[in-house]
Amino acid sequence: MNHAKYIGRVGGLAVALGVGLAVASAPGIAAAETADSSRDSSTTSQAGDSGGSASSGAAGAASSDRTDDTTTQQEESAASDDGGQGLGADEDSDADSDLGDDLADDLDEAGDGATDVGEGTDLDAPQVTDAGADLDEDATDDAVVASGYATEAPASAPAQAADVAIEQPAPQPVPDAPAPAVLPMALATLAGAREESERAALRSSAVAPPEIELLADPSPNVLVIGVDGTNLSRVLADLANTNFFGLIQDGTTAPASIAGHTTISNPSWTSILTGAWGEKTGVINNVFTPWTYDDWPTVFTQLEAFNSAIQTTSIANWNVISAIAGAGATPADEIVDIGQIEGDTDWLLTDDAVGDATELAIMAADPMVPNFVFSYFVGVDENGHMYGGASPQYAAAIRNVDRNLGEILQAVDAWEALTGEQWTILVVTDHGHQPQRGFGHGFQSPDETSTFVIAENPNLFAAGAINLKYQIVDVTPTVMTLFGGTPSTDSDGVSLTTLGASDVFPVDDDEALRGALQDAIAMYGYPDIGTNIALGVRTVAATVPYIVYGLTESLTAGLQQIVDQDIFLISPLAALAIVPVRLIGNLTYVVTNVVAQIVARLTGVTGASIFPLWPPAPPSVESPLDAAQLCDGDNAAALPACGQIAV
Repeated sequence: MNHAKYIGRVGGLAVALGVGLAVASAPGIAAAETADSSRDSSTTSQAGDSGGSASSGAAGAASSDRTDDTTTQQEESAASDDGGQGLGADEDSDADSDLGDDLADDLDEAGDGATDVGEGTDLDAPQVTDAGADLDEDATDDAVVASGYATEAPASAPAQAADVAIEQPAPQPVPDAPAPAVLPMALATLAGAREESERAALRSSAVAPPEIELLADPSPNVLVIGVDGTNLSRVLADLANTNFFGLIQDGTTAPASIAGHTTISNPSWTSILTGAWGEKTGVINNVFTPWTYDDWPTVFTQLEAFNSAIQTTSIANWNVISAIAGAGATPADEIVDIGQIEGDTDWLLTDDAVGDATELAIMAADPMVPNFVFSYFVGVDENGHMYGGASPQYAAAIRNVDRNLGEILQAVDAWEALTGEQWTILVVTDHGHQPQRGFGHGFQSPDETSTFVIAENPNLFAAGAINLKYQIVDVTPTVMTLFGGTPSTDSDGVSLTTLGASDVFPVDDDEALRGALQDAIAMYGYPDIGTNIALGVRTVAATVPYIVYGLTESLTAGLQQIVDQDIFLISPLAALAIVPVRLIGNLTYVVTNVVAQIVARLTGVTGASIFPLWPPAPPSVESPLDAAQLCDGDNAAALPACGQIAV
């Protein structure tokens, strides 16, 4: 996330445009790695500790008591979706529905072995146990018992099935029919049926969905976990990521793509946290612009405006995210900004601090009021920039987040068992990563535009389902409806609770679910040539003022450190140098930003503006939380990472 990662790359960006143009003009569909893996549905793979992180904790299970009694709820939800989302008048929607019916007819025989949507195993409330495994090739060979979940490594990794059957849920019997030869074509057809007119119809008639009314919960609880720069294909390819896959088994997953939108972090996270694409908000790079969130309220502001009794919390280790949570008319109630731990070059311990703070927020949640928690991990993206998306370090960072995810889910399960209430969990990423070390992201290759959304609540979302209509921009509208509110009319997204009719189900086999998700990821490619070029030019233009802004802030901060040391003669000279350095830097920013905003406007960013001309102040949080503070007092005994932080 730091500006330094872009230094020296501006010249190379233009070269990348030419390469991207050549690749984009080539026929075919971009491919993603597929996982040669499977596991029994009643067990999970070893969730080993990451090699770079000394923090340890238990791995979560593939399935939990969160799926109990799902069947009845899902049948009610499906009936509500079919009758309530208002898509029947649209021809494309009819075609999509017909396609789903045909798919069910064709695949029923192949899917006879599938289990019901809501089947799960009753488990006791978990307790955190140290997994204690190092990140190495043998990490999946040991069995781990954690929080009542028996986790054991698969004996072998059988070859991935070439053909994966899909079962469309239907209560009535259907005629026997041969299974189709390939899944990707059916998935591609389903994805193609997603029309903007369909979403516009949902937005124009947005109301609190029937499922929420059925719950009649006066104090809903929602946890959104953001994992920056994470490729779902690489999560699935590593059997050690048992907590990610367990959540996928328990919920509905969208292997989505943001092709046609920028893959820079701040625009994407602004889309996730406001419900509007960057083309509307005008965010084009990683410079935090506080005025944006006056016009485009964040999910925190929207929730507080709807019901000020909702306890809203943001926990993040990138200051831009913390600044977004604090922006707008009504910021989040609690903002926990965690800076990089000294010496933590791979960001794994800093990610652990985010996980620990999230566990504390869950455990401290008041069951008498609604609770919303947003938790953000930057470590995967940082390792992608430093080493590339195909590197062992990137894989280790994903494993580290997976372990933290397991510990968070254990805290959720324990809190639910204690209070009798339910949390809805959403997991989302902003973009993917190039496999090689270099730019990382910002352009339109399938590796960069790859995103995902996972939604889990046994009363609202089908277990083990795939939904190709989910998008990252749907997160804020979904959160609003979960609390009984109505999404903004300016939102580009819709509530995920209105898209249940588009769920499809691989047969009840872990390998089939992994394979179906990998196939869906592999079908995504580049946007059209014009869009690819336009977005590439926009990325180059937008990156220049961001680099200038970052360099100016770094130089002035370094000079200020010298001033603070009160060195004879040197400190006064440093104080004098700050003024011209900042003036030159700010003027350079103004010039380059004007060019960037013009390019952005010409390439489709309607929210682009050259005003305010002067650069904004760097993001800051009034009371940032030092990671070591998490381990003060009673917290040390409860949080596994505390033993690794020098307090």
